[in-house]
Amino acid sequence: MTFSRFGPMLLAVLIVSAFVFMPTSIEQAMISDHDVAQAASSLDPDVFQGIFAQQKMLADKKYLPIYGSSELYRLDRYHPSNYFMVKPDGFTPFLVGRGGMYSLVHFLSLSANADQLKNRKLVFILSPEWFTQTGLDHLHFKPNFSKEQAYQFVFSSAISPSLKKKAARRLLHFSFIRKDGNLGRLIQDTADPWRRAPTLRLADQLMGRATYKVLTLHDLLETHRIHPGYKKSQYQPPDPHLRQDSWQQLRQSAKKIAVQETRSNRFHIDTRLYNAFIRHHLRHFKNYRKNENYSVSPEYKDLQLVMDLLKEKHADVLFVSVPFNGKWYDYAGVPRQRRERCYKKIAHEIRKNGFHLADFTRYDSKPFFLQDTMHVGPMGWTYIDRSIQHFYNHG
Repeated sequence: MTFSRFGPMLLAVLIVSAFVFMPTSIEQAMISDHDVAQAASSLDPDVFQGIFAQQKMLADKKYLPIYGSSELYRLDRYHPSNYFMVKPDGFTPFLVGRGGMYSLVHFLSLSANADQLKNRKLVFILSPEWFTQTGLDHLHFKPNFSKEQAYQFVFSSAISPSLKKKAARRLLHFSFIRKDGNLGRLIQDTADPWRRAPTLRLADQLMGRATYKVLTLHDLLETHRIHPGYKKSQYQPPDPHLRQDSWQQLRQSAKKIAVQETRSNRFHIDTRLYNAFIRHHLRHFKNYRKNENYSVSPEYKDLQLVMDLLKEKHADVLFVSVPFNGKWYDYAGVPRQRRERCYKKIAHEIRKNGFHLADFTRYDSKPFFLQDTMHVGPMGWTYIDRSIQHFYNHG
């Protein structure tokens, strides 16, 4: 009688306990190859804020991860995901990014998968707009912040203690992290391991591991339900006609599209975007960025965190440096000389750290590399595709 009354409850407790104490290696094994394939070009937030899909992807050398921000959503026919589908070269691009994903966001994502980064090829697209005097702010960081990755960062033994301290101190600049109870205290302990009594640290670590386990279970469930995180209007299907085109032919066809789509204005901005958001308010944008510097920014140190981690893991990385829309930024009050200082500093930092650099900043004042004020357009993707292909085959 007692068993019949409490049996279902005990069974439920056993089932829940089995999930809670399940090793993460078993959870990762529950992610199928199909799940990863679905995630590759989905740009679903659960992919970049989770761990398992990225871990499974990094373990499979057929994927080439591409880290970036909102430019990845411009899924035209020349976009790497579409181009290398119709003209494969031994790899499948795996996209990690959305708007507001600056270097620090990517650092957490990469640190959560640090073991899988060893000797791994990957591509990292840099936007010069990240390098403002304020750098990453609360508005862009909080929606892209992953608690699961932050807990993994705290508990990770795959990152050097000195780098963990440096990164933890940077994370504590953000009040929403400092005030996040258990996680905030753990990050403070990472930044200063001797600030509290061992018993208090242990209690928070136990609580943190339990919370982390709940987050990984959520990650596991969501990875099985991945769906595209972009709007249908942002996607153009692969074009099989591009299969036979040379790089020169690709640029010519991309340029025709760019000319047609941006001919309405002197800034070479996509006509639909220009008419919707700029045309009737143009005078308000005159000199609206005149006080921005771009060569003095906390973003440079955040980028260094990323490079320090990648160096520790001996990752083979291609950084892609894209330009400003020079004509637009002239109007916005940021002269070419100021932009050049930013370009040179980014290039210097990347080369100083020993990484590959595809530098397209020479297209600053040339039309059609970008399709609006900041995002890569069809012609720009053809240049980037060629650099990715060369990097993958020749390093």
